[in-house]
Amino acid sequence: MPNRPLARRPVVPLRVLVALLPVLLTGLPRATAQDAAAAVDGMPILRVEIAGLTSINEGFVRRTIKLREGARFQARQLQEDVRELLRTRKFLNVVASTAVEDSQAVVRITVAEKPVILTLEIDGNKVFPDEELFRELGFAAGDILDRYSINKGQDDLRRRYREAGYYYCEVTLLDSALDEGRVVYEVVEGPRVRIRDIALEGVRSFTEIRLRTRIRTRAWFPLLRTGAFDEEQADRDAQDVQQFYRDEGFLDARVGYRLDFDPVNRADLRLAFVVEEGQRYRVADITIEGNEAFGTERIREVLRLTPGSIAREVARREDARRIADLYGEVGYIDARIEPNYDYLETAGQVRVRWTIAENRRSKLGRITIRGNTITRDEVIRRELRFFPDEDFNIVKTRRAERRLSESGLFSKAVVTPLEEIGGRREAVIEVEEGQQIDFLIGFGVSTDSGVIGSLTINNRNFDLFATPRTPGQFFRGQAFRGAGQTLRMTLEPGTELSRFRIDFSEPYFLEKRVRLDASLFLWQRDRGAYVEERYGTAWGLSRRFEGGFLDGWAVEGGLEVQGVNIDSVRTFAARDIREVRGSSAMTSVKAGIVRDTTDSRILPSEGYRVNFTWEQVGALGADYSFSRPSVGGRYYLTTFTDVFDRKSILGFRADAGFIAGDAPVFERYYAGGFGSLRGFNYRGVSPRKGVYNDAVGGDFILLMGAEHSVPLYSDLLRGVVFLDMGTVEEDFEITSWRASVGFGLRVNINFLGGVPMIFDFGWPIAKDDDDENRVFNFSFGASF
Repeated sequence: MPNRPLARRPVVPLRVLVALLPVLLTGLPRATAQDAAAAVDGMPILRVEIAGLTSINEGFVRRTIKLREGARFQARQLQEDVRELLRTRKFLNVVASTAVEDSQAVVRITVAEKPVILTLEIDGNKVFPDEELFRELGFAAGDILDRYSINKGQDDLRRRYREAGYYYCEVTLLDSALDEGRVVYEVVEGPRVRIRDIALEGVRSFTEIRLRTRIRTRAWFPLLRTGAFDEEQADRDAQDVQQFYRDEGFLDARVGYRLDFDPVNRADLRLAFVVEEGQRYRVADITIEGNEAFGTERIREVLRLTPGSIAREVARREDARRIADLYGEVGYIDARIEPNYDYLETAGQVRVRWTIAENRRSKLGRITIRGNTITRDEVIRRELRFFPDEDFNIVKTRRAERRLSESGLFSKAVVTPLEEIGGRREAVIEVEEGQQIDFLIGFGVSTDSGVIGSLTINNRNFDLFATPRTPGQFFRGQAFRGAGQTLRMTLEPGTELSRFRIDFSEPYFLEKRVRLDASLFLWQRDRGAYVEERYGTAWGLSRRFEGGFLDGWAVEGGLEVQGVNIDSVRTFAARDIREVRGSSAMTSVKAGIVRDTTDSRILPSEGYRVNFTWEQVGALGADYSFSRPSVGGRYYLTTFTDVFDRKSILGFRADAGFIAGDAPVFERYYAGGFGSLRGFNYRGVSPRKGVYNDAVGGDFILLMGAEHSVPLYSDLLRGVVFLDMGTVEEDFEITSWRASVGFGLRVNINFLGGVPMIFDFGWPIAKDDDDENRVFNFSFGASF
């Protein structure tokens, strides 16, 4: 690594000393000046004199101070004016003096200006133009010459070059130019260094592939990767690999890196991460100290680390959180949980020693809400689920933060306990209103639905009853807002699927914890053998329970009325299709129960969700009558959490449904495509009939699958591997079985409207001869 130049001691320019001399001399008799000011206190001011200015306009000084000619002199105001001038950061020093002339006060303010940057120059740069490098600096010509900012600018320029791969680049500040008000950086760029290879040395206990997923530095690859060496990123990578080892029980593991430059071409670099694994430790014993509120056995019940288990640091961190939550649920929000390892004489054995400082138990006092300029207080309060005079429950406050953040109303939601007053601690809920109204114009392309345009208006903080009193309130966005309701209108014309929907939801119907959903819809889809068109309305009520033995359970019910039109039926289509040609009507009533313990609605990483639904079609009359019970389940667990708190998640799913009665072809089950059986075409798995072997659907479906997703880059990119399997049958039986394996990517780019992009490659490993396969499935969209 090239040697950095030694830091030079700051030198005060001669012109600054000369400028300061009168101020320093004026400031010597300080007590006398204060006495003089006191002597003229209350006198009328004859004049205010400003001295020492060289480049700053006198009007600026006079606008900053409050003492004026003709006003009464106040010594306190003079002191405040001096402080105000210093706060402008334009002066090295400010000294005030007073005198008496014709029984009136004369005020003299002497200043020493900070030097100003007259010119800003960068010499020797060829790779980057001046303008681009100037943007890296936090100052420009005309600004105050501040040595700290100038030195930081030197580091910023060097960092910019090194990020681009110019590892040998040196940036020197020309000190002699500062006396003239010039800031001059001299750049020696050197060759561009590229990482040609990344190696791991000393690895014995794990495969290199497993460790490389923790390294974000990438070697050079034509057109795709620059291979630039970033020292800070390499440090983070080494730390991440080291943390991986310690999370696996190698408590003494140390990881660093070495730079091997090609002896012939110094621009080629080999980055070698050097691992000293040490030995793997197991837990011999666990001791707990300082616990009074909970017995030792109660605390042991929540621990993942137990005697005989591998001493994984990730488990120790999780145990610390679990103990803190145990105490935090009953008001010990200041409890301090300190884990320590005692290394025993027996090799590879440690004792985990938990030291607990419980501190005082806190009750919840007043709840204060701040920052909600649009959303009503009651909309926030109903999501809190905690109340004054309860134990201050830190677990409940964390859940409230998550509910508020996931509501779509706020960009930030934080609950902060204040200091205890009168035996109570106030909780301050600080929120920042997010973007609550979206007007999106976009498009999407998918293998399941073709090309779709999109025009969407979405108000996530709608208020049906906040009608405007004036037209101005409506156009200024001051009406129909603040109640936490959702109104969404969507128009999506497409090549295979076109639809129009209006959706309304009220999460607290009649001020109860009951959700009301209502929608109007119209859509048309080309099914190949026919064109299907539907229109109608759907209404639903749901209630989620929290606390008690029903915690996590929800009940839901719904009513749907729709018309169906089957048109453009292909000649010689299967009889099941030809029999439903034309218009028909359907009604249905459904009821279901749900149990959901997942930790997030967006990207669940732990917990499960199970549901059972019974739908009765024809309950209110119309053209069809049949029953459709269904059951489903999801289970998630975190397999690894890296040092950036990004989680690798393993998920399992299973769904089954059965139709009892005579259901038309457009209400039967089909499989294939996203959320079903990847590796197969959309609706490519189905019983088939007719001359064209048309898919006519089945009365029984069973689908299962597993997916492991890992973070690849920031929060933008995740990779997945999956196994899908299942079947669709005419009757309640299994006569054939399909299965597929594959991998994919999940891309979420905010500037494209947050619409996820999905790319999956799947290959059937078990299939039926009539199934339609599709290796590549994708869904891409953007909103603007």
